Amino acid sequence: MKLSKHRWINIASTLGHEQKYIHREKDIDYVFKIAEYASELLESYNLMYHKYVNAGYSKENSKEILFTKFHLLPRTTVLLAKSENTIISTATLVPDSKQFGLPMDELYRVELDYLRRQGRNVTEVCSLASNTQRFSRSGIQNFTRLLFLYCVFLDVDDVCVMVNPKHVPIYKRLCELEIFGEEKHYARVNAPAVALRADVAAVRRRLDSKGLMTSYRNAIDAHYLSQRIALCGRITDILEGRSLPRSRPNPLDTSLLNHILSDTIDLRDLSLECKILLRNSYPGLRI
Repeated sequence: MKLSKHRWINIASTLGHEQKYIHREKDIDYVFKIAEYASELLESYNLMYHKYVNAGYSKENSKEILFTKFHLLPRTTVLLAKSENTIISTATLVPDSKQFGLPMDELYRVELDYLRRQGRNVTEVCSLASNTQRFSRSGIQNFTRLLFLYCVFLDVDDVCVMVNPKHVPIYKRLCELEIFGEEKHYARVNAPAVALRADVAAVRRRLDSKGLMTSYRNAIDAHYLSQRIALCGRITDILEGRSLPRSRPNPLDTSLLNHILSDTIDLRDLSLECKILLRNSYPGLRI
């Protein structure tokens, strides 16, 4: 994929004009941010629930949330797009771990193990959902571009995602992703799936060769503001190379987990190693 034809974000028009755009609430249509409150997580899980149930990908439950064991990990990060304080799009970044692995292991364990044997640090993008009645197509595309650009500035080697084959062209166009695993049937959602992957180091080299890494660092916030989109400080800190506090990105706590775990997922089949990790992370967790 040549960046000259498939540039993620066209920021040329905003270079040199960073001071022109001032973050005023009336000038903003959307806010892209990392979930930092339990209420945001619950709203995100509810959005995923309704989108996946309506698509026939998930079963109904009384709490009307879609929640997986991977959302429990302290290092899991949920990214959001909000409009007028309502979440209209969400995606989850799951770091690989020896205890839990990745969601894609269900279909693409062989491919992922090939990366692991090389000592590579892999992150998966999953649990994507958008309210298409409130979120414009261009807004969704901007959110998707930012999601994968954000991953490029993380301390990871590979970013993977599993998508329906019909969505492969748009992911390849919007992001630096290539086919990583052949089409397979995903029984859990009764639909086909394809694995996509971005080699982060290779992406960084291509961005550097085009002079885009510096451009993104210096003008990304101004570009999004010019599109009436505000980015939260935790995102711009990553994109601009500032060090972050050691606090974990996942704002889940024990009381919230004990409330939502019943009638959503069954943790009884988790390995002892997984349960120990969760009990150490959330003292008092009932598993």
